[in-house]
Amino acid sequence: MMLQVKNFKILALCALFLVALTSCNEDPFTKKGKTEDPHWAVTVENNMTTSMTAIVQVAFAQQSGTLAAFIGDDCCGIAKYMAGLYFLYITPPSEEGGEVQLRFYDPALMRIFKAKETFTFVNDSHIGSVSEPFTTGWEVDK
Repeated sequence: MMLQVKNFKILALCALFLVALTSCNEDPFTKKGKTEDPHWAVTVENNMTTSMTAIVQVAFAQQSGTLAAFIGDDCCGIAKYMAGLYFLYITPPSEEGGEVQLRFYDPALMRIFKAKETFTFVNDSHIGSVSEPFTTGWEVDK
């Protein structure tokens, strides 16, 4: 009898472990979050003489969301959405530019995602095209 109770406890602990393990692996691209729209706005002066463009595809997005470019904490571009692509005009907060980090707000999921890859700001350059847009992996930011 004692062996059966011990086996039951082991089975119960294993079941709890499996439930905890599967709930930790929920797909962040389908699970709804609680982040409100950040209402990003470009924080740099419009008189900057340096800029670059990017055409980005956000593969997991089920509908249009907000794609923004950041250099450090400064929002330096908000994309326009058209036909499944995001057209981004980037103006850096300083002449030196820096590493560009993309963030995407999905209003249906109420989550902010950040691109796993960054790219270096290069004046008058272009990242991606309509036929071959820039794509990257994404992870949950908030």
